[in-house]
Amino acid sequence: MNCSDRKYENLEELKERKRFMIALDIETTGLDPQIDSITEIAAVRFSASRIEDSFQTLVNPNRPIPSNITQLTHITNDMVRNAPQISDVYSKFIEFIGDDTIVGHNVGFDLSFLKRGNYLKKNQVFDTYEIASVLLPCASRYNLGSLAQQMGIFVQDQHRALADCISNYQVYNRLVEKANSLPLNLLMDIVSLASGTGWSGSEFFRQIIQKRIKNGEKPQSSFQIPIPAIKNQWTDQKLELKPAEKPDRLDADEIAAILEYGGEFHKHFPNYEQRPQQIEMLRSICHAFSEGKHMFIEAGTGTGKSFAYLIPAFHWAIKNGERVIVSTNTINLQDQLIHKDIPELGQALGIDLRATIQKGRNNYLCPRKLQLIHNRGAESPEEVRVIGKILVWLHEGGNGDRSEINLNGPIEKDIWSQLSAENDSCRSNQCQIRRKGACPFYNIRDQALRSHVIIANHALLLADLANNGGVLPDYKYLIIDEGHHLESAATSAFSYRLSPIEINRMLLELGSIGKGLIGRLQTELQPILKQDNYAQLIERFNFITQYSSQLDISCKALFGLIQFFMSEAREGTPLSVYGQQLRITSSVRTAAGWSDLEIAWDDTNNAFEKIISEMTLVSKDFADNDDLDDENILELIDLFRGIGKQLLEARNQIDGLIANPIQNFVYWIDISPVNNRLTLNSAPLAVGPIVEKLLWHEKESIILTSATLTTDNSFDYMKERLCADEAEELCVGSPFDYENAVLLYIPNDIPDPNQGASQHMVETTLIKLCKATGGRTLALFTSYAQLKRTSNSIAPQLAEAGITVFEQGEGASASSLLETFRETDQAILLGTRSFWEGVDIQGEKLSVVVIVKLPFDVPSDPIIAARSESFENSFGQYNLPEAILKFRQGFGRLIRSQSDRGIILVLDSRVLTKKYGREFINSIPKCTQIINSIRDLPQVARRWLNL
Repeated sequence: MNCSDRKYENLEELKERKRFMIALDIETTGLDPQIDSITEIAAVRFSASRIEDSFQTLVNPNRPIPSNITQLTHITNDMVRNAPQISDVYSKFIEFIGDDTIVGHNVGFDLSFLKRGNYLKKNQVFDTYEIASVLLPCASRYNLGSLAQQMGIFVQDQHRALADCISNYQVYNRLVEKANSLPLNLLMDIVSLASGTGWSGSEFFRQIIQKRIKNGEKPQSSFQIPIPAIKNQWTDQKLELKPAEKPDRLDADEIAAILEYGGEFHKHFPNYEQRPQQIEMLRSICHAFSEGKHMFIEAGTGTGKSFAYLIPAFHWAIKNGERVIVSTNTINLQDQLIHKDIPELGQALGIDLRATIQKGRNNYLCPRKLQLIHNRGAESPEEVRVIGKILVWLHEGGNGDRSEINLNGPIEKDIWSQLSAENDSCRSNQCQIRRKGACPFYNIRDQALRSHVIIANHALLLADLANNGGVLPDYKYLIIDEGHHLESAATSAFSYRLSPIEINRMLLELGSIGKGLIGRLQTELQPILKQDNYAQLIERFNFITQYSSQLDISCKALFGLIQFFMSEAREGTPLSVYGQQLRITSSVRTAAGWSDLEIAWDDTNNAFEKIISEMTLVSKDFADNDDLDDENILELIDLFRGIGKQLLEARNQIDGLIANPIQNFVYWIDISPVNNRLTLNSAPLAVGPIVEKLLWHEKESIILTSATLTTDNSFDYMKERLCADEAEELCVGSPFDYENAVLLYIPNDIPDPNQGASQHMVETTLIKLCKATGGRTLALFTSYAQLKRTSNSIAPQLAEAGITVFEQGEGASASSLLETFRETDQAILLGTRSFWEGVDIQGEKLSVVVIVKLPFDVPSDPIIAARSESFENSFGQYNLPEAILKFRQGFGRLIRSQSDRGIILVLDSRVLTKKYGREFINSIPKCTQIINSIRDLPQVARRWLNL
């Protein structure tokens, strides 16, 4: 046990004079206080200016420490073997804390292990996570280490209890400084918002306010919500694009000259190298736009396809007044286009290029909704946190785009949705905020109307089509980059998910007599409506309140039966680590117990129809009353109508799943393994006909491009999935010399991936390979469970060799995980799903890509299973082409520049033992290929990488 040597002659006297605070932290064997134990406990006593004393000791947990915990904390079983028991140190720890205020980060976790009897229950507690969530709205992450790093605080021995206590003390003091820098009336407004919600951060702000007032500061005028800091460099100066009556053709030779030697790019970019593949792609796009053709273009890595389509896109828009939409699947590509490629293009050409990123309405704050909910007051601790975060953000110049702030978790994102510019209650023509130019969404939309190129993502593109427009300005010319994702994006756009929580949220938001939306409508309408009309309205509200209660009871009974049906389907066994998915087919609808669901649905459907019918009548009365012209009242009425629409949509979806399925739709029930959350789901069986109707038949010219559109050197599969039979085709290879840059190593003596010995082979191979190469490896998995098993197994041995193991899913975002991997000298990154693409690490930091298993989709996935049934040979016609496309994406992670060199290792024996294996190898560029024993791999790898 370690306590500091600092002594006080009269500590109690000192404490009378100066109130101390205690930063505490523990390390544990896991996250569950019921089954896990403490391995280390620490605390520091501090004042505003310095640490006064400290307490630290290791603790014997009386159980083995999992390897992943040891990797995180560096606390080993040997270190705690002779450490004291928690019972031996607890009383001294409690004595150290006394009645001082406790400061911790996510301190509820620590206290769940530490609270015993009546101890620590009366101490005031400040959670720096809660405080930082409001005061630092734009923090990239809110864990302690990240906050310390963002504040410039040096962190030593992160994830050790005493070091984390010291970090917490420093973070707390910085948060006090930040709070003191904000206007007093803003802090008072946050405290007022929190009144009655039980938000744990209130007392921190209250004490800051009291101290500032005590020091003589006086509150200014009442707090006014700041307006978003709108930045629009074009609206006043540039006119909207006006399409030419007859578009002029693009001169392909003239535009191609930009990329040729002697052209603008050669003059602008040092060491410029002309790429024939890029020029061929540019010429084809000029032809497609001029002739009104659709095209599928596969352009290999390194082609420079963004410039190949941006140059003709801008020329077309400028020449013909026709804006061009560029749709991407990832934010990274959007950022690259708007912040790098387009500015460089404008500088090279010396032309004023106008481009805007446009996002869905849910991405923009609605100042009017914020004002309305702010005036109403927060109704939960989470609402306080989100509204407080937004107020601080706007005070500091926030522009209303949610990408600027950190919304942590689904609850915060749900609250944002209520504050966003979603159009259920948007009255843009009457909105004073829009008229004043302070609406973030309409500011971006006005800017988009004046842009030559608008950058959007696939989700917005398809959602806009699904809702008959309204977000994106009218357009006829479209470029779809990362086009291999279009089918999955369309599937998501036309899918529906519903959980009991969402129905409960609708009903809570609707409220009842004197509560929620109904209560606010009562208050606002009483002085306006005639007495008879108001009495009739209250009568209808009483009916709605009654039907809402009936619907709530019926839904709980229905979802309870669905939970029971799912339990019976898995024969009462516990949920697996993957949760449970059950596709609802005709055979399921005839299974025992389904009739009980149908009977329960009859009752629930009746309740739905009653409340929807009554809300429809009220909405009609509102529409017929010309006296209701107050902006706030119209806002409430629109919210009321919006909830009615949501309830109708929920009713229709449940009816489709249980009683009246829609033809060519897939239905399934899902239970999450994390929180046991049940959802009802539906998705279109095939999106090709929808894409054909909304895109190919409607737009003048569409370019769909990607590095991976072909399977077996043919566009047929992709064109068939998207119903694009008439689209023209172009395939341009990569300028990279793969044969000299890539070693494709295929072991010929490894077990089948479905055999038990395969996992041990994967683990030992990765250990030996990483020791030989010094890490520099990305291992791609198809299963997170296998990734986790592998990580737990290889981490201790690789740590001894100085090689760090990073794994997807540890809580860090993909971008921060990749950045940490880049900055670490010797490391291996284990990834799944999204890491098969989008990873762009040039140079020696990534020299090996390991494909652990061929990326076939899970056959039991409801959408995959349903679509597979539509083929005569589902494996050859559907499963195999999909896997090949993903395999090609994984391969593409390795070589990202002309100077890159590396190894692709395939640890799936089926590429050699199955007939279809050769199709995977044929789908990638020709490489240097070695088929040999797995034992020779480390030596071969070192030789290939010149190590």
